[in-house]
Amino acid sequence: MLKILVSMLFTLALSMALHAQTLIPLDEAKYLEEIHHNIEFSSNEKERLYNYLLLSEYWAQTESDKSKQALEKVQSSSQKKLLDQGVLAYYQAIHYAHQGDKKLAIQHYKTAIDAFNKNEKNQKLLVKALYNFAYLQVEDKGYDFMVKTLVDQCIPISKESGDSELLAFFYTQTGLTFMSVGQFETAEEYHLKALDELKKMPDESTSELLTYLNLVSNYCYKPDSASAKIYLDKAENIIENYPNSQHYPNYYYQEALFHTTKQNYNQALISLEKGEKLATKRKQNRMLHMLYFRKYNIHLMQKDYPKAKAQLEFILEENILGKEAVNRRITYTQLAAVNEVLNNYKEAYEWTKKSSALGDSLQQIKLLEKMKELDVLHQTTEKQQTIDLLELEKKENEHLNQSNSQRITFLAIALLLSLVIVFLIYRTYQNQKQLNNQININHQQELLHIKRQRKYEATQAILKGEEQERQRIAQDLHDSIGGMLANIRMSISKEESEYASDILEKLDKSIIEMRRISRNLMPETLKNLGLEVALKELCESMSQKQFHIQFEAFNLDQKIPFKVQLSIYRIAQESISNIIKYAQANNVIVQISQHDQLLNLTVEDDGVGFDSKKTVYGLGIKNIKNRTQLINGTVDIQSEIGKGTTINIECYV
Repeated sequence: MLKILVSMLFTLALSMALHAQTLIPLDEAKYLEEIHHNIEFSSNEKERLYNYLLLSEYWAQTESDKSKQALEKVQSSSQKKLLDQGVLAYYQAIHYAHQGDKKLAIQHYKTAIDAFNKNEKNQKLLVKALYNFAYLQVEDKGYDFMVKTLVDQCIPISKESGDSELLAFFYTQTGLTFMSVGQFETAEEYHLKALDELKKMPDESTSELLTYLNLVSNYCYKPDSASAKIYLDKAENIIENYPNSQHYPNYYYQEALFHTTKQNYNQALISLEKGEKLATKRKQNRMLHMLYFRKYNIHLMQKDYPKAKAQLEFILEENILGKEAVNRRITYTQLAAVNEVLNNYKEAYEWTKKSSALGDSLQQIKLLEKMKELDVLHQTTEKQQTIDLLELEKKENEHLNQSNSQRITFLAIALLLSLVIVFLIYRTYQNQKQLNNQININHQQELLHIKRQRKYEATQAILKGEEQERQRIAQDLHDSIGGMLANIRMSISKEESEYASDILEKLDKSIIEMRRISRNLMPETLKNLGLEVALKELCESMSQKQFHIQFEAFNLDQKIPFKVQLSIYRIAQESISNIIKYAQANNVIVQISQHDQLLNLTVEDDGVGFDSKKTVYGLGIKNIKNRTQLINGTVDIQSEIGKGTTINIECYV
């Protein structure tokens, strides 16, 4: 159940990852001071009005009243016609978007885009308008529409403008969009393109800070905590010089995400508390609720389900992100899952119903909007024909209505009754069919359970016998053949012969090989020194000149049952053997970690990989799965051709 919750939350996190980022300068205090100075002292009315619009944009995210006041200064001015066509509409759209009026914001962005397309001197505002216009429609038109806008319009226009910061901004926004759909490798490429472009700039910029923060998210989701730490430090080096930056809460969000990836949950909560204080103080409500959701994630990872539930209920009560139906539905689904874990089945059922109803409502809204578009198109192409037809029908109906009205009424009633009867029959049939299907499913599940139980018992007996035989052979090799070889060596060492040294050398190699075979059959290190030392010794013994095995261990308990230790050791041994035989790899990472009672083993290689949908697993993989089943664990094998293979084992100890 925890895996399901985390998977659902991962989807939620990605759906929230794409949020409108702005290019407000890093030194916001200085920027705001310049705007007020231009408003107060500029003799150019056009410049004064434009600075009011910049002021409205600055306050749009945090102080809606101040944003509205600055906008009204321009709207009420008799000189507003001095502004270039489309400029006022663009800043109106920004204001409406942050107030949650998406429909009105889209209308104004469209007006602005149409105007900017006719005037080439406002190309920078054009690309920003295109980006925001696409961002507001992601829910309806999908992420492909967003990517198409960025790649086909925003990036080419930014290149032509020669503005490196603007181009870098749209590179990292493209990366952010790919990250939102789980394409982390492609996202990384675009973020790095942004950094390459930023190298052309002599000074730090907002785009540079945003790119670093976006890279932190991308590497945390991959996950690659080492790379995430590099860019988190770079972001800190920039933002610590601007204590009043609106990006500080986002920095703490990324810091918490990094600590979560490292399973440092208490440190992550401290970072979130810092971010929440700043976001509350600066009225950054959307960012505040993203911090709340991250806190919920941590409670979930800690398995503190009551706190996780309380956090979700608080988020719904605050109703910031919940204003968007998609986020609200995901929150309902999470509440249902958490309540199910807490055995609050009634509450779980109620939240599931709300989620389902909201999903149906969203589908209906989209369907109605599509029908509306088609209807408008139809009316545009056939308007005159429809009018003529309606006029003709009107004249005919005037003659027929009087005589046919009673007959139509009776027919309608009869039809309605027939439909009701058919519906009731159909419902009865469907209910019976579902009942029969459920009975059949339950029966099949019982048979499958019995079959699996028998298979499990047989596998357990086979593997147990195999381990016993391994131990017996290892003991015999050590006690019998080992002793015999040692006696032969002692006897020969007393002889003085020209062949004695050569024979002794061969005997020494035989003894070493016999000991190696004995150790592989039943490693003494595992019994005497524990799992961590045994795995480390295994990795070192199987490493070769062109084949490097990196071993990592975290928080292993010395009290792990020997049955589990032996199974994990055999699984690692089998995995590395398979890599040597088939993977053609140069590097392997063997990582084992423990968090509370959860033990995790990961074996990852950079070999040729395989298509997991087409490959038929051999005996080695079957042995791994059987041994995992014996310790009530789970195994996950991920591989792509040319991208290596990752085997992940989890079990509770």
